[in-house]
Amino acid sequence: MGTAWLRKARRMDLNAWMHERTPRFGTLLTIDNAATIEIARLAGFDWLWIDGEHGQFNEVSAATACALCAGGPATFVRLPDFSPTAIKRFLETGCDAIILPAVSTLEEVQAIARAALYPPRGQRSVGIARAQGYGATLQEYLNAKSYSVVVQIETVAGVRNARAIVQHDAVDAVFIGPYDLSGSFGIPGQIEAPEVVAAVAEVRAICNQAGKPCGVFAATAEKAREYAAQGFDLIAVGIDSSILLNASKQLRESLTQT
Repeated sequence: MGTAWLRKARRMDLNAWMHERTPRFGTLLTIDNAATIEIARLAGFDWLWIDGEHGQFNEVSAATACALCAGGPATFVRLPDFSPTAIKRFLETGCDAIILPAVSTLEEVQAIARAALYPPRGQRSVGIARAQGYGATLQEYLNAKSYSVVVQIETVAGVRNARAIVQHDAVDAVFIGPYDLSGSFGIPGQIEAPEVVAAVAEVRAICNQAGKPCGVFAATAEKAREYAAQGFDLIAVGIDSSILLNASKQLRESLTQT
């Protein structure tokens, strides 16, 4: 493995992904279990969404998930919030990207940048962790940012401030949360409502103009294909618990069909 600590082999370039104009499909994992991670990896997704907001993952189990995916796919870890402590501890897992939920203002992005970036760009403190091979590649890690900062826009305020959020140089990519966005409009779950659809399209257009990758969550493969046709770069398809439940129900129901 040497001193590269697998970073060169597995480092992803979100901008390169976007310029290829090929959608990259991932899936959302909430169940903190090594088998779940390995099954999703074996399924062949381009990237995995390790969920520390609504899911069971903390920084310890997220680090295990990243280790299990050391040769790919890319690991995106969603934090429970964007406090400086959460940002620091989850970045130290060695993930490829952190996802910050419900970012709504430029001021919040500026605070995220201070916590996520080392001086002189930010104020991230230096510590020994898995991200830099437990110190084996510390200087290399400090010299070259090998992780991406992804912000979620999923509120009406976030849409209103989207241009300033997207254009900030600390933001590597944007992820739209259509379900929380519908809730912010006061119509939770109605992601096909005209105002939600328009807001999603607006943020995607702003990302395209700024040259930043734009992602979105799709509950079904059909919706994922629709988003891919619209030009989204990163698409998270389904949730592990729902996939397991639906497949189990379909299997059980098939046993009684005549």
